[in-house]
Amino acid sequence: MALDIGANRGIVLPYMASLITKKKGHKLYYYVVDSARVDGQPRIVHQTYLGSAEKLAALVKDRTAPVPVAATVRDVGVPGALWRAATDSGVFDVLTALWPTPRSGPSIAHYLLLAAIHRVCQPGPKTDIAAWYDRTILPTLWHLPAARFTSQAVWDAFDQIAVAEADADTPDDLQEAQQRLLTTWQAKHLVSQRVLAYDTTNFYTYIASTNTRTRLAQRDHNKQGRHNLRQVGLTYLLDGERGLSLCHHVYPGNVADAAELPAVLPRVTHLLDEAKIPRESVTLVFDKGTAALTNTVALREAGVGWVSALPWNQAPPDLRTRPIEDLPACSADHPGVRAAGQLAVVHGEEALCVLQYSAAFASEQLHSLTTSLTTVLQRLRRLASDLRKPGCRLTEAQVRGRIDRWLSPAFLPEIVRWEWRVEAGHGRLQFDVDHRGLQQILAERLGRTVLITNRRDWSAEQVVAAYGGQQQLEQVFRGLKDGDWLGWGPMHHWTDSKIRVHAFYCMLGISLLKYLQREAQAAWPGLSVDQLLEELRAIQQVVLLYPPQGEKGPRRTASVLTKQTLPQQLLATTLGLDRVSLTPRG
Repeated sequence: MALDIGANRGIVLPYMASLITKKKGHKLYYYVVDSARVDGQPRIVHQTYLGSAEKLAALVKDRTAPVPVAATVRDVGVPGALWRAATDSGVFDVLTALWPTPRSGPSIAHYLLLAAIHRVCQPGPKTDIAAWYDRTILPTLWHLPAARFTSQAVWDAFDQIAVAEADADTPDDLQEAQQRLLTTWQAKHLVSQRVLAYDTTNFYTYIASTNTRTRLAQRDHNKQGRHNLRQVGLTYLLDGERGLSLCHHVYPGNVADAAELPAVLPRVTHLLDEAKIPRESVTLVFDKGTAALTNTVALREAGVGWVSALPWNQAPPDLRTRPIEDLPACSADHPGVRAAGQLAVVHGEEALCVLQYSAAFASEQLHSLTTSLTTVLQRLRRLASDLRKPGCRLTEAQVRGRIDRWLSPAFLPEIVRWEWRVEAGHGRLQFDVDHRGLQQILAERLGRTVLITNRRDWSAEQVVAAYGGQQQLEQVFRGLKDGDWLGWGPMHHWTDSKIRVHAFYCMLGISLLKYLQREAQAAWPGLSVDQLLEELRAIQQVVLLYPPQGEKGPRRTASVLTKQTLPQQLLATTLGLDRVSLTPRG
């Protein structure tokens, strides 16, 4: 209200604010106005524009919206995408058919798949799985509480998997699973029948020397330099085009790589025969450690094609020393690569030998060589200085042992010359660089790889393309050992059956990753696995908890995805994350 003083002129006495409408065209707009008497007459002295009826309703809703009392962040990108890959590729159906779901709770298929996804997202012991699972989108998708995935529940589930002992003719669920996966992927046209890459590696463990429950963990030369620890070996066969894991085998860590192929080859041929893949249509790709005479004979008897890198000293001299300028350049599918081939007799049989030169590989080797050369020359200079100091007790055997270790990297023994001299009863060291040898390595060795194959009708570029599958395998091994793709370690197992189960779900995780990478090419051509994981990890879901409406009733929740970049939006749509990351409200 306003108090009218009547005779008082020029005095403004305000009224209370009111809501009015103004019609413009065919639409009403709302204003808040303050009225007052000015010189005794009612006047609007101030107005605030509110907008249309829709804007006014939204304003009222925002002013009355409750404030959330808590918020929880869930990982959506990586676990959600891996789950979609497991369903779309048929992996989960195969596992469920082999290990059916019980009346209540998760099946062995859930435990294996969860272990594989956990190894990709957050490698760690089984005691961490339940807490990690509860922070992901998986409980919403599986409708299974985290309490079902305790470490004891995981161990109990893995105990139910039938794993055959070495050389034992008993059922083996893991081999059966590999066979069914290959059949399913072949039916879905996910497997290339042309090139399959094969390689071996080993992984060190922390299994105690007194543990007698494992025959797989043995001491031998470890490729990561942990020679003091027991290790297990792994043979791995993957699709050279799409990268899916087709076959793997865990073997004792003291077995040489070249000696393992004759034992694995019957497994591979049996796998092909069961999947009705003609052996002659398959080409196996190996590294140079497998190109032994006994292995080539076994491959010929198996009736499969093969491509292998050939040790440098076994390659035809006229081919390996051919000038780079004489090598034809490959197509745009292999930039910076030149290749030429010729027929030659190797291991008593005519085969096609191909000299491949890669400019990128030459650059990598040159960087490694210059770094190693600089380091060894500095060490030799310090050693020579120490030998001249009074009271130096280093013997000739100790000096030779040190230098042999320093010159172990490739090419160094051929370009670093050193000599041990005894002057006045004291040992002296003299060293130099063989510049002629260095120039020869730069001109005739760096960037070159000699390949050999029994596919004598192939072109040099076809052989180069096939050998590219080996690079995929090397990337997988680096991703496993560095933990950038999937963490093989730490492996908290000490029995052979559990080690084999561990290898199975690790290789299963690699297959799901490679499937995702293949699918993501539609949104991002050339996307690497590292880039894929980096983008997917940024996709998360925020779950907001609101107080109940009124004095009684349940608390309400609302879910929303975090803000995404354009590449993340494209990946989310392409990989089907929009189907798993719904935003329910309740």
